[in-house]
Amino acid sequence: MKSFVGAFAAFALLAASPAGAQGCLDRETLTAARVHEFSTMMLAVSLRCRAIGVDIGAGNSAMLATHGPVFAAAHRRLQAFFGPDAHAFDGYATRLGNRYGAGATDPANCRRFETVARDLAASPGPAALGRVVFAMVAQPKIAGPACPPR
Repeated sequence: MKSFVGAFAAFALLAASPAGAQGCLDRETLTAARVHEFSTMMLAVSLRCRAIGVDIGAGNSAMLATHGPVFAAAHRRLQAFFGPDAHAFDGYATRLGNRYGAGATDPANCRRFETVARDLAASPGPAALGRVVFAMVAQPKIAGPACPPR
């Protein structure tokens, strides 16, 4: 429970405060990486499902609309982390897209992801999104030095 409280606090900070270039991976930047990776995963799965004839785009779009401010805050924080070189952030985002864009998809898996998206669309607030993001992205795929303990 203690780790969830800490994660929720980081999630709330991410949604509420603008990012500043840290140069290291602090809790808020790692949370932003998880959120961004989750949204990339959901988009890639949506595209893979559409390719096999299962359209889950409406649920994904509804989820993005419900939690748009958190996804936007994560994007801004990561852009700040990677700094003024847009290619660094673009390379990171492309690697994530390629990671989740590959792989097999079947209708049952598509329905599972659609359920996740629809449930999140119906559950506004950072707590619901935070639980799912931290469960589905245990360790974000981002490289950088860890910040010293505060």
